[in-house]
Amino acid sequence: MKLISQIFLALALGVSIFAQPAGPPLTRADWGAPFVDVSHADGKWIITGRRQTVTLDEKTLALEVNAQSVIWKMPASPTNDMIVKIGGKELPAHLTDARKIAIEPYDTGFKTGVKITLSDWRKSDLKLYLTVCLQGDNEELVFDTAAQEGKTVLRQLDWPSALDARDVDDTVLSNNKGNLLPRHWPKPYYPIRSTDTNGMGTAKKSDHSIIQSHVIEDWSMSWWGFEKGGSAMMVIIETPDDAAYQFDHPAGGPTVIGPRWLPTLGRFGYLRTARLCFFKDGNYVTLAKRYRQYVMDTGLFVSLKEKIAKKPMLAEVIGIPQTRVGILHNQSTNSDRYSPADHYQLFTFDERAQQLRDLKAAGIDKTLVYISGWAHLGYDRQHPDSLPPPEAAGGWDGMKRLADTCHELGYPFIFHDQYRDYYTDAPSYNPDFAIHEETTNLPATAFAGSRFGDWKEGQIPFMRHWDGGPQSYLNSRFQIGHLEKNYQLFFAHGIHPDGIYIDVIGYIPPDQDFNPEHPTTRTEAMRGQADLMNWAGHNLGITSTEAGSDWVIPFSDIVNQSGGLGRTVPVPLYQLVYHDAVLVSYGEGRRGGHNQLLLGCLCAGIPELPVDLSRVSKDSLTLMKQMAALNKRVGLLEMTNDEFLDANRRKERTTFADGTTVTVDWDVDTVKIEPELK
Repeated sequence: MKLISQIFLALALGVSIFAQPAGPPLTRADWGAPFVDVSHADGKWIITGRRQTVTLDEKTLALEVNAQSVIWKMPASPTNDMIVKIGGKELPAHLTDARKIAIEPYDTGFKTGVKITLSDWRKSDLKLYLTVCLQGDNEELVFDTAAQEGKTVLRQLDWPSALDARDVDDTVLSNNKGNLLPRHWPKPYYPIRSTDTNGMGTAKKSDHSIIQSHVIEDWSMSWWGFEKGGSAMMVIIETPDDAAYQFDHPAGGPTVIGPRWLPTLGRFGYLRTARLCFFKDGNYVTLAKRYRQYVMDTGLFVSLKEKIAKKPMLAEVIGIPQTRVGILHNQSTNSDRYSPADHYQLFTFDERAQQLRDLKAAGIDKTLVYISGWAHLGYDRQHPDSLPPPEAAGGWDGMKRLADTCHELGYPFIFHDQYRDYYTDAPSYNPDFAIHEETTNLPATAFAGSRFGDWKEGQIPFMRHWDGGPQSYLNSRFQIGHLEKNYQLFFAHGIHPDGIYIDVIGYIPPDQDFNPEHPTTRTEAMRGQADLMNWAGHNLGITSTEAGSDWVIPFSDIVNQSGGLGRTVPVPLYQLVYHDAVLVSYGEGRRGGHNQLLLGCLCAGIPELPVDLSRVSKDSLTLMKQMAALNKRVGLLEMTNDEFLDANRRKERTTFADGTTVTVDWDVDTVKIEPELK
């Protein structure tokens, strides 16, 4: 009773009988908060950590980062850094035109810095929230950007501003498979379009392609960086689906590059994030390895070993060549590529089967066979309704004999297939399912028509560059239905491929669709195309695509080396990140020569072997065999380093996790592998 009385008395007095004696107050370090201080003086906001000090000018929003005594500057934008839409009209604007700029300390408990609230532009109800924070032990600088849109919508934003690159040695670009762009590079450079590189007016004037994420020529991975002295810095775009970058490199430089945020279905929509990472001692390899850590942390990296655990047959194609066989080449007369003298070529299924038998007899014990041109009217014709196979080639029975021959020889085979290009002569073609751009305005924006020539009918973009002639682009929501339809028909005829090559999706950007019946964001478009790869992986086997922007890494086992060697100083950034996550194939290339094969050896890739060995020189065949044997040894291992061994960057060496090194001399076309291959 006495205890109960004490409890009631304590409750009456508002005293907790369970309270512990108060100890010393917890420090931020006790609960893991960053050691970052925010101060304000003389028109500057200063974010001070143990490694980095960030200074923000409250009037111009210019930024300066002192990263362990290395200075990186992002000056105020000299031009308009926004596009807004008010009353149906797009207008340029500037962040600092806001009549209310409120800056205050900002602390989430794991990152600390400032929040900038911008509002009260003339005739605009737009409000922007920008945060600038240091995060983590390495004090990476994280920018979050959100927009409160009303009658005014945000259509484009360049924030943070482009780096002042006047004292940068090299800009590190992840376009194609990786490039270094020296500050004083003597030629004009633009990643996605041909430029007038020799002053002779050779640039393709009709190319109006825009820089955007997930175009292999813009960025195969969602980052870029800079080398300065022995230091380096990089920008990781953590929300890349509706992102791009501002870019300019005139003849002689310097290079201007910075983040650019694009709208999603016409509006800014969701929060966007960019992360800046600083290295007092580092170079392009350091940056690639930081990105490798990022994609591992976020789940974008899926190793080949993990993929083999789900699909054991993938192990069978490690260290073996790939062989492509085409059936029917038959250009439409409505194609821009149509050539009266060279528009038709036919190999029957039985002829290709005999060539594969000959390849086996010549000592090629194993190869992965890609079969293209099997569509009813030939290569790149009538997609997505490409069946039945051409009668002139042997029809269903001939295709079955070729498939059976592949399996008898121990050659796995896959079909080269396509579900984005939507041909107007396809039996199921319906413009309702083609992507619709936001307006009827010209020019169209869909890639690759923006490069090769295009037009629009209403809101629908068209092109006719490929063999099949006029086409639009199929909304990705409807692609998987056609994939399932086609392969169920293959199965019904007893044809069971060992995988699939789905053309273009790893090369081109995802498509927005403004059709109100099935509006589709870029993110949703990628999800639709991931569905293709997932279905194929589960029901067929090996999955492959073209070039392979890094969003396809979780879904694709193989990509090809589209894009080839860069136009500046190529470096294997892609392989430094993803070598042990995806197989990359290398052939001689259209121009011949050994550069592509040497690159394949440097990167320990997979060789592309012509089915007719008489077309291959002895030297090329030797390089292909070396490449295959090297991939057999290190195909499942990380590429740990790449380095140039001379001042002219003409001798290059890669290193793999088991200590294997590959040295290429680009001037004399030689490759040396240590330890030597057996």
